[in-house]
Parts: sequence; structure tokens; C-alpha cells
Amino acid sequence: MKTNHHTNVKKASPTLWRTVCLGFFVAFSSCKKENEQGTHFALKDNPTAMTVTSEGSSQTFTVQSAGIWKVEPLSDERWLKIAPNEGQGEGTFTVTVGRNTTPEPRQSILTFVVDGKIQNNVLKIEQEARDESGGGDDAYVHLDGLPGLEAPEGGLHGRYVVRSTGEWKIEIPEGTDWLSIEPMEGRFDTGVTVNVDINTTPESRTAGLVFYLDGEQIPGVFEVIQEGMEVVLYEDFNWLTYGSAIFYTTSGETRIDNWSTAELARGWGWRNPSADGIPSTYARQGFVKLGKTNYGSDILSPKLSEVQGTQNLRVSFKAVPYETAGGARDGSVLKVGVTGPGTVDVSEFSIDNWPNYTLDPNCTEIWKAPETTRSFTITGATAETQIWFLGGDYDLRPESGAPINKNRIFLDDILVTVLK
Repeated sequence: MKTNHHTNVKKASPTLWRTVCLGFFVAFSSCKKENEQGTHFALKDNPTAMTVTSEGSSQTFTVQSAGIWKVEPLSDERWLKIAPNEGQGEGTFTVTVGRNTTPEPRQSILTFVVDGKIQNNVLKIEQEARDESGGGDDAYVHLDGLPGLEAPEGGLHGRYVVRSTGEWKIEIPEGTDWLSIEPMEGRFDTGVTVNVDINTTPESRTAGLVFYLDGEQIPGVFEVIQEGMEVVLYEDFNWLTYGSAIFYTTSGETRIDNWSTAELARGWGWRNPSADGIPSTYARQGFVKLGKTNYGSDILSPKLSEVQGTQNLRVSFKAVPYETAGGARDGSVLKVGVTGPGTVDVSEFSIDNWPNYTLDPNCTEIWKAPETTRSFTITGATAETQIWFLGGDYDLRPESGAPINKNRIFLDDILVTVLK
């Protein structure tokens, strides 16, 4: 039998009625206040700091919250990892601090965001400096912990860190002019730049680097290995020495139809003249410029005589758009194609890696940047195939309907290889 227990409101005393109403309003007020303040967030046991020795360490923290939370450092630090850095509801995250091989202590601040709102809680991460006396630490020197380095056939320009417990030095074997490292010596952790030239031969090549720590040679060698490739054509234009390497300095640049007989004998020409009947392609210091005000221009490669029968090819090249010293920018369209047999998989590129004359006033570093290199493939090429590059279009005059009347493009390092 079901028994109902209830209170007859009509018969309830005034005191009881006031008590019920008061409880309702207190509960409503409490809920409203919590909603206004946001979702609750706390770290279990309320830690405010994590102190780590120079050896490094990991620690797990427990989140107490019902919302969606994120852990956000005030600045990105390579020596500090957080996993996971976000979650929902009750959960944990682990802070891992790497070994500090520098003579300076370091710190970071972790902040917390819940449901899109930053919290008052912070967690300070502090790590001691390396003990200069050694303190029994194992001595080491290595390149970012890598067992070796495999460089692509097309070359490499990369930033790495030599990690060390003391004074270090690197030796490159004699005759290895295709590899360079800067700097080649230092103290403790040091950023280095590794440059590997393009390998235009079918043979792979290897360099065994020797590391020294505090004047003593480290056993073993660090191998840099680069595979070879079947090269059909490689052009770096280093035989052109006109004008300036600085993009906006146009004095001294020389139009292609005024190149010397020896330069034209290398086989580079033009597919069509500009709309004014002039081939407006110019030689500079080891590269070429396509186009001028109101007119675009092209350059046409020699025939790919090294192609055997019919082959599929990969074409890579470096290109930079024109920007004046004052920051005015040209159009950034580069069209590509072939004459003779073959079809391209990409016919147009947006060349949007704009130069920065403040950081790179001599216009040298931009040629090394990875984003400067682009590529496309040719299907069905033969020894009669030629490749062309066109900046924008031949007629860029306003009356032609062109959206912009300047589309100058700088071009260099054209590499054509057989697809494997």
C-alpha cells in the first residue's frame, strides 16, 4: 500500500510558511551568486609553486572543477611540458621540467582558464641553475639528443641546439664543403644553424662529425647523411652578376636580351615578350627578376635534354615577391607551365613570403627560409620539354583590366629531378 506524506499548505502555520519561503530564497540567492562568479576551480591541496632541481622532474596536479579548463603558461618554454593542457571536470595534468644545463635558474608561471574565464589561481614553476662544480652529474654533449641527422636531397637550413654540460666543440671532416655549422663551439646549451647544400648527384654522401667536451674527444661520430637524386637540371644563376642583391635597388639590373653571348648560350630565354614587345626579365646578383611596372615577363628554361624517354619530374624553385623600401607591395602571382610534351599539376602560385628589410636588410636570409621554396610536378616530360615561369601576366596596364599594374617576382635555384 502506498502512503503519501505531505503537508497541507492551507493548514500550515504562518511560521512554517515563512521558513519554507526563506529557504527557497536563500537557495535561489546562493545559486545566482555561484552563477555570477563562474564555475568553481581549484587545485587539490592548493599548491602555489613547483620547485625543481637542475636535474628536472615531473609532478601531477589534480584539478577540482566542473567546467572546461585549460592550463596556459605566460610564455612558451621549450624546457617545460604540460600534458594534458586542458580537460573537463575533475582531472589531472602533469608538469614535466627538463634538465637545466645553464648556469642560470629559470621560472615560468602557469595560469588557468575555466569556461573561457581566467582564474585567480597561478602555479609558479621554479628550477635551480646547474651546479657549476659538476656535482656528480653525467657529462654529455649532443645535438638535440639526435643519434644522427638525415638531410633531404634538396638541402637543409635548420636550427638546432647543442646540449652540453660544459665547453663543447664540433669538428667537420676536411673536404666536406657541402656542410656547415655555426657556431662550431660554445658553452652549455647553444643554438646552432646547420646548412646542408643541395646534392645534385645520384650518390648519397656522409659526414662524420666529431664532438669535444671540455677539451676531450667524445667517443664515436655523429653522422650527417644526405641521399642523392637524379638531377635533370639545376640552375642557381650564380653566373649572373648584375645590379644589386637588395630587391628594391634596381640600378644596374640588365634585361635578358642584353645579356652577353656567353650568358645567353646557357640556354635561358623567354617564351613571349611583354605586351610592349620587350622581354622584361632582368639579371641581378645570382637571381632573376620577372617584370616591370605595367608589364609582366617570363623566363624559359633550356630543353630538358637529360630526360630519358618519357619521365615524370619534380620542379622546385625559390621565389620572392617585390616590395618597395617603403612597404608598398606588388601583385604576388607566379604562373608556371611547359612548352613541348608534359603537363603540370599546379599552374599558378601565390608568392606571399614578403621580404622584411628591417630584419634582413641585405636580402640574403629570405632565400634560405623554407617558405621561399615551392614545387610542382610535370607528367610525361621528354628531352624536348621546356619550363616557363611568368610573373602575373604580360599586360598589366590598367586599361587591360589588370587588378594591379605591378607583379614583379624574383626567381632562383630551379631544380628539376626525376620522380622516384
